[in-house]
Amino acid sequence: MANSNVKSAEENTKMDVEIELKNLPAWPPGYYFVPTPVIIFEYLVKRIMGVRLPSDMIKVRDGVQLLDPQQHRFEDEFAHCSDNQAYYISNKAERKADGGGGSKPSTIIKTTSGYWREKKKDIAIYNKDGQIIGYKTRYMFCCANNDDTSWRMDEFTVNPETIPADARDQIKQTIACRIRVKRPKEPEGPYCEDEELEEEYEVDENED
Repeated sequence: MANSNVKSAEENTKMDVEIELKNLPAWPPGYYFVPTPVIIFEYLVKRIMGVRLPSDMIKVRDGVQLLDPQQHRFEDEFAHCSDNQAYYISNKAERKADGGGGSKPSTIIKTTSGYWREKKKDIAIYNKDGQIIGYKTRYMFCCANNDDTSWRMDEFTVNPETIPADARDQIKQTIACRIRVKRPKEPEGPYCEDEELEEEYEVDENED
């Protein structure tokens, strides 16, 4: 009976700690989540392999790519990420090819009142050893009347060769997303120490 009481006390203590941790702020004031693509892929691979994520700063949510930026308030989820952006792990949305009257067909993902249009596909992401760990595809959100908006989405997919064969089916279904509002170009000014991180993370930030 004594052992049972000890075990019960330990379980209660564990539950109390978990409740306290759950009620803590997601991120300390003044700190921001600014992951490099390599860190994003670490989260994505853990999700694919069924490993617990280190934090909820990259949120797991199905159907993210089908949410309409003009209706869903992504802004409410920017609080702990810098430069008006949020990160998600989600299922891969259905997409289709769309000629669009241009010289090259593009891929689109339809939403309620518009669509995400592919802008740049399969940008290779390398780790520090020069290995391709995955790919990034960039999308721009367009209104139903085909007007462009300032909303951008980067879709990250894992390189199948880096994952055990028995988990590769999940690669086709699971992606990571960075959704953001494109910043207007700013005039050149004094050097800021944040510029190096920005250049490392987003070398093609100024592309549409």
